[in-house]
Amino acid sequence: MKIAIIGMGVAGISVLREWTKEKERNQSLDITCFGDERTFGTGIPYQKDNENLLMNVPAEFTTIIPEEEDDFVHWLLEQGEENPRFKYYPRQLFGNYLTERMKDWLKQSKAKVVKEIVQTIRILPNNQFRLTTSYGVEDFDAVHLCIGNLPYKDPYNLILHPNFIFNPFPMGENMPYIPEGARVGVLGTGLTSIDIFRYSQYNRPDLKLSFFSNSGRFKSIGGKSKSIDYNFFTKENIRNAKEDNKGFIPLETYINWFKKEIENQKLSLNNQFMDQAFGSKSNIKQDLNDPNEIGVVQSILLDMNPLLTDLWMALTETDKQIFLQKYYGQWDKLRSSIPAESGKELISAWEENKIKVFGNLTNIIIMEESFEFILKDKKSQPIDYIINAIGTEKNVSFEMNRIPLLHQLLNERILQPETFGAVQVTLPDLSTISQKYGVIHNLKIHGELISGIQFGNNSVDIISESARDAVKDIVAYMK
Repeated sequence: MKIAIIGMGVAGISVLREWTKEKERNQSLDITCFGDERTFGTGIPYQKDNENLLMNVPAEFTTIIPEEEDDFVHWLLEQGEENPRFKYYPRQLFGNYLTERMKDWLKQSKAKVVKEIVQTIRILPNNQFRLTTSYGVEDFDAVHLCIGNLPYKDPYNLILHPNFIFNPFPMGENMPYIPEGARVGVLGTGLTSIDIFRYSQYNRPDLKLSFFSNSGRFKSIGGKSKSIDYNFFTKENIRNAKEDNKGFIPLETYINWFKKEIENQKLSLNNQFMDQAFGSKSNIKQDLNDPNEIGVVQSILLDMNPLLTDLWMALTETDKQIFLQKYYGQWDKLRSSIPAESGKELISAWEENKIKVFGNLTNIIIMEESFEFILKDKKSQPIDYIINAIGTEKNVSFEMNRIPLLHQLLNERILQPETFGAVQVTLPDLSTISQKYGVIHNLKIHGELISGIQFGNNSVDIISESARDAVKDIVAYMK
């Protein structure tokens, strides 16, 4: 059997890990790994870049081997790091770890490496897949699509402007081109904006940074973590609740469970806790001073990762929409947090007026060599350069041209868009659901491209662990 893995970031490396295990049982497996030269073995988030760009979780919560929770910690110890468990490390260092593990599995599996972009995937009459690259054409029995992040959003149609940095990564290459002393507008206040802030602090302090978004708020600060023993968010409770509701669980049930889990942690949160302005200046300062309360709430959300997909798929479409409109913003600010070290630096710069932060952005006026950011109160802010930190596009369609392979697969109805973003797959085996071909068991989709189904999968552990079921399903299907 010939297997193709397209994309060699976290998802692709995890798939390779699982096929390496299968190769021990079946030496006839023929594995080929495709990916671009720059991010082969790291993926975009962990590519070689500036050392000041940190991971958003400490080392103890990160591994590429699900069965070995401390694998990254042990690797760091081998590199000479002291007491690494609770530290936040540069993302490129995690990339080095990924590459090293990938090389081991490439060697063990005798996989072929093709550092080329796959341009098209076509389904043949015999149910094989024909992959085309500039390298040539080759047919495969099974394909894993692990192409990583979707394109960045560009809601203001700035992409053709010479002073607009559409994708800030790698920052070590993009940021030096901005002229000294330029007024820089960072579009967005998510985690990427913190990367831009840290890079500027350590490498370009001459830049005049202003941050713009609808809320004017960053993510929350990562508090003190705590191990959670759930009483309500358990597999048994989920199963029973689904049996009582024809396979669904009302959103209100989740809200009640969440409140009860908080009560069980002996927290006396006021009724307005979830309505507070997470990521505001005052809120960040508060959480830096007292990381315990916020840490417990974050731990409740993060330890839920193994259950997250089941919880999401048990909601009706109406309840999903209500969650996205009413709760997602706060949920995301709590779950995707900023390291305390970065938070302290951010507050220091903010209070010393080294940076400016604006909410209520309504429009951007494009001029020949600059921009005007228009706020809700009609006031404007002049900006020389814009760096895009607004996040990736979740809604896909056949009109999406920035990734030619994705455009082809959607246009030919091999992939089918999901109502809540990205494309449709079956769970837990990640088989493609195609309008034209039905369920395609030997075409697996991984990562952000299935985030509307595998909800909240922007973490290494969820993406890495799901590779196991995908590979097992192909093995069973191809027997």
